[in-house]
Amino acid sequence: MSATFPRYAVRTEVVTGLGSLARLDALVAGFGHREVAVVADTALDRAGVLDRVLGHAPEAIVVSTALVDPDPDVEVAEQAAAQARAAGARCVLAIGGGSALGVGKAVGIRLTNDQRIDAYEGRDKVGERPAPTIAVPTTAGSGSEVSNALVLHEAGRDNEIVVRGELCAPRAAVLDATVLRTLPRGPLVYSALDALSHALEALWARGASYFTAATAIPAARSIIARLPAAAAGAEDGRNAAGANDEALQELLEASCAANMACGNSGLALVHALSSSPAVRVPHGLQNAVLLPHVARFNAPLLGDDVLALLPLIDTLLDELGLVPSFAAIGHGPVDGPRMLEASTRNPFRANNLRATSDDDLAALLRAAGATFEEGPR
Repeated sequence: MSATFPRYAVRTEVVTGLGSLARLDALVAGFGHREVAVVADTALDRAGVLDRVLGHAPEAIVVSTALVDPDPDVEVAEQAAAQARAAGARCVLAIGGGSALGVGKAVGIRLTNDQRIDAYEGRDKVGERPAPTIAVPTTAGSGSEVSNALVLHEAGRDNEIVVRGELCAPRAAVLDATVLRTLPRGPLVYSALDALSHALEALWARGASYFTAATAIPAARSIIARLPAAAAGAEDGRNAAGANDEALQELLEASCAANMACGNSGLALVHALSSSPAVRVPHGLQNAVLLPHVARFNAPLLGDDVLALLPLIDTLLDELGLVPSFAAIGHGPVDGPRMLEASTRNPFRANNLRATSDDDLAALLRAAGATFEEGPR
């Protein structure tokens, strides 16, 4: 059997800093095309954030606009792509959280590839390089702006549709935390906890390396240190007033760095367990509930630098008032067997540093407050 060696690559040019949206027009111009398809979260349009971002690209010719709700499916991506193709779009500007950025990547793929987006499910199935895509994240969470994967949700499936490959990452990303100022507390907290799960999963993934740890550990520490102040600022108005920009910028950069880490190491058990579309709990919140339980499961195999982070997870959740139990978060019963079943088909389970049995995971899910009427005990 041939050896597998870790690799580390980031395909996206990252422009970062408060006020960095001023570079957006130059980035569009750098691709040689002004005909832009815009893909954005629906909520950003209602809040006026979309117009504010587009104001930084006055020379762009917006030929199509697709507004995306959370958890988009194949049809949403296909409609956005068809609209962009018909309008003659040559590049894509994706603005929002993970859902909008994922659909933006799908549109970029479909502008140069003829099959439906789900035909490219899996790894490295995309044949032609996608149209240039610029990502502007408006949550400090998914890190999708530097990810070479996109996720779509399809009714009736037990796992998400994931399209992944070397060609699929955005060409450029702009990290300007001024767009986070009006983000409500719930989405801000859940997205940041998702980013924390990316950083920590990169530390207990089999694909971890010196380089992923060098990115993941500082990212995790930044999120743990900055999130309480950012959450409080969302409630008391400091974020909206621009008085908390430094904390928001550090969160945004840490989120991006966390995805650089897990994008190279691969994800692990938290994401394998949270991959069932049947569980209708926000993704970041699901991961936050699972995180301390998976951390304790992996602890016997972790080094001292990673073990030092684990008590900080409990402290952070306590500061945020979040009990890591599905029974306590107010979203109704969570189907443990469906989560367990989804994990059996997810490659992230095998990438977890500590091997798992179904009995191990049933016990872990029960500890996390998932419901089991039948199944392994």
